[in-house]
Amino acid sequence: MKGFQIALLIGFSLVCYHANAQVSEEQQQWVEQALNDLNSNNDHTKVLWQYSQQTVMPDMTRIEQFNASLPEAERWRLVSENGDAPSKERLTEYRERQQELETDKDETSYELAFSDLIDLSTLVFVGEDDINLSFTFTPSIDELDNNALAGVLYLDKTSKHLRKILISNTDELNPAFSVTLTTFELELRFDVFEGLVMPAHTSTTISGTAAIFKSLDSIQTVTYSDYKVLNKPQT
Repeated sequence: MKGFQIALLIGFSLVCYHANAQVSEEQQQWVEQALNDLNSNNDHTKVLWQYSQQTVMPDMTRIEQFNASLPEAERWRLVSENGDAPSKERLTEYRERQQELETDKDETSYELAFSDLIDLSTLVFVGEDDINLSFTFTPSIDELDNNALAGVLYLDKTSKHLRKILISNTDELNPAFSVTLTTFELELRFDVFEGLVMPAHTSTTISGTAAIFKSLDSIQTVTYSDYKVLNKPQT
């Protein structure tokens, strides 16, 4: 699964709060199980998926299709860019890029497990409403200063499956030399497809500067659809 503007206050406003409390053993197990299920559903050794992905960037809307049953360098197919079907030259360039990604990837870090985003030892139960159970946590993102980040996780109150993860900065971030991010917001939404929880929508918003003068303002959203299981999940 590749790819990942919401302020935390938006999500918090829907929750009926009581005094924050460390999670109970049962609540901790709910969160751990929800993350384990999601990681398992994204594990191509256990279940093979086919789906569509629409990526919207400031200057590009791209639609791609993914088929995990194909050889790794051929799993992604470019459908359109800005509403236009790709030319033969663009398709060749796209395939070459996919092959480069497959050749250059580091097998130990190419795909980040969703559970790796969350330091479970920092989990705090915040409250609940009619739909969600909510928890705060300290994010765990190697490239960023996690002390300057805050996270919120939502579980479905009935099924206990993962519904949403929000991560945003509480202070400036410096992920690389001469790069300063004044805004970093990551939203991950999940839903049930073919009976399994999978990503439904991601949104990344950043603003800042590089080398003092160059603006890094960007909003990117990715929407996943048309999920189809190509093999039966192992039990």
